[in-house]
Amino acid sequence: MMRSNVYASLEFGTHSIKLLVSEFINEKQNILFIDEQVTSGIQIGQVVDNGRVYNDLKKLIVKCEDFLAAKIRAVVLMLPSINLTTKTVNYNITISENQVTGKHLKSMFNKVYEQESKLSDKKGEIASIYPNSFAVSKTKKHLDNPIGEATREIFANLELAYVNQKLIFDFISIIEQLGIEVIDIMPSVIGYKRSLLTKDEMQDHICVVDIGANTTTITIFYNQVIHSSETFKIGVKPITDELMEKLGLNFEDAEDLKITHGNAIVKGTNDEIVYEQRQQDGSITYITSEFVANIVEEKYLQIIRVIKRHLLEVGLKNRIHKFILIGGGVAIENFEKLFKNNFGENAAIRSPNLIGTRHPKYSSIISAQYNILYFEQLFAERYEMVVLKK
Repeated sequence: MMRSNVYASLEFGTHSIKLLVSEFINEKQNILFIDEQVTSGIQIGQVVDNGRVYNDLKKLIVKCEDFLAAKIRAVVLMLPSINLTTKTVNYNITISENQVTGKHLKSMFNKVYEQESKLSDKKGEIASIYPNSFAVSKTKKHLDNPIGEATREIFANLELAYVNQKLIFDFISIIEQLGIEVIDIMPSVIGYKRSLLTKDEMQDHICVVDIGANTTTITIFYNQVIHSSETFKIGVKPITDELMEKLGLNFEDAEDLKITHGNAIVKGTNDEIVYEQRQQDGSITYITSEFVANIVEEKYLQIIRVIKRHLLEVGLKNRIHKFILIGGGVAIENFEKLFKNNFGENAAIRSPNLIGTRHPKYSSIISAQYNILYFEQLFAERYEMVVLKK
């Protein structure tokens, strides 16, 4: 049988794949499965080895299905925000039945997609259409969901997100090879809406900084829409690389040393021994927490300089009223303090607060599922994404 209100999302990042299956009961989210699979088949968000991505995705799917004793039938595809552009449009439709239904709203979205896709100046492939607000003809009042409203006409302000067509095709084809349907597409930064960020926060300039292993994405919202979103080829993997090089460690040990003993601020670090390095002559070099912190702080300051330069270039360095920090790279001791030292006190790591995960690398995919719930309600549909095995 089908389980209603159970949603499955695949988020393709710049070097990994995340899978989330969660259930909504009275609009409260319960995580059923969440995990991440690193893949060498994706580099900076682009598929460079289809076979490798297919195999790594299959591992993740099988792990989930075995854990849940269920079959994933369909997913929402979340895309990395590489070369993402957006624009807002206004559309309206006539309601002949004098009452808004999901059928009317779906018809409007299809109309928008068809008309905007034909434009000669389009910025790429339309990846998502997101409603900022609806209004009905008589009262002009703004609505989050106009289903059931008695009106002859409905107006919508919509945000269109564009990405590279090949990016969409590559990821969809890999998913479909596994016999899984893609029922919707959503750039990760669109997924911030409805959960990670509130409407009030998005009214003024708010900046979401997503720091990953290989990239940092800086997304600025204003008046509830994306002002700009840029991805830079700088992340926290260089910390691991330097620890591997200087200490002769393999990737797993270097990553563990970074996570366990890394500190984004050297000052005040206890100079305790965290690793013993045996030399060829039999002597031992003692690696201290201060040694590790020096490497960590230097690399994070490089990321911070990139963020500062970008905000200067877009003319918003002094206009951001709040910074939200997400991604695997922000989960290092004292990073939030280092960020505040450079950008002011109104900055915070925003992690999920759910049983099953509280790691900021999952902030985006968890938030995005509230959008899936919203669209299901908006179109008066029931997404059948997960099938229980008998």
